[in-house]
Amino acid sequence: MLSDFGYEVGRWDISRFKERDPQDTFTALGLEWSLLPDVWPGSAVATGLFTSWLPFEEADTFLEVGCGSGVTAITAAMHGCSRVCALDISPAAVENSRLNAVRHGVSERITVLNSDLFSELDPSDTFDLIYWNSPFVEAPTSHRYESQLDYAVFDSDYAMHRKFFADASRHMTEGARVFLGFSDTMGNSARMGELAERAGFAGSAYRREVLNLPIDVPGVPVPGGTMDVDYVLYEFQRA
Repeated sequence: MLSDFGYEVGRWDISRFKERDPQDTFTALGLEWSLLPDVWPGSAVATGLFTSWLPFEEADTFLEVGCGSGVTAITAAMHGCSRVCALDISPAAVENSRLNAVRHGVSERITVLNSDLFSELDPSDTFDLIYWNSPFVEAPTSHRYESQLDYAVFDSDYAMHRKFFADASRHMTEGARVFLGFSDTMGNSARMGELAERAGFAGSAYRREVLNLPIDVPGVPVPGGTMDVDYVLYEFQRA
């Protein structure tokens, strides 16, 4: 069932981003990164948690869907993955990831493509570890995507999740693992799990953390102004 609360918080989060003071750098995982306009900064709580949890050392090749500013893909390259590919539907995010790959000296090991999920990959491209910090806020079918930022937060009718699971297996090496960054508090984990199962995946929570965060959404009562929000890294393998 679509979470009205998650949807309203998602809209509030985007409005906060648009109203923030302009910035061209941010800090994440102890490093400084370049930031272009209209790209979600990798300093977000979810990015830091999920990136620090991923088992890069167990993979030789790594694929990130929805790379944003490139923090996770670049971290994979810095942690020993010999071939890294990063995809994003936003041209600004693609350029941002390329800038950060150069900034951190791993540009020769990273390919960054402007891609709608897996659309621009060669059919023969396969990876040991595939990761997506998904837009876990389920939006109604009537939702209007007003900017590229919306694609980082909202998934109308979970159409992108459906396509992700349907196509991911084509790009998996033998024994590959698929990881999905999610929030049960904000998203629809039951529906996400059903879509994965229909596509032939078995999944479970790999790691979870609950944080108490300030929430100030107009019209949404939050006692004390804070609430517990969980962040969950789900792992999927072929059933």
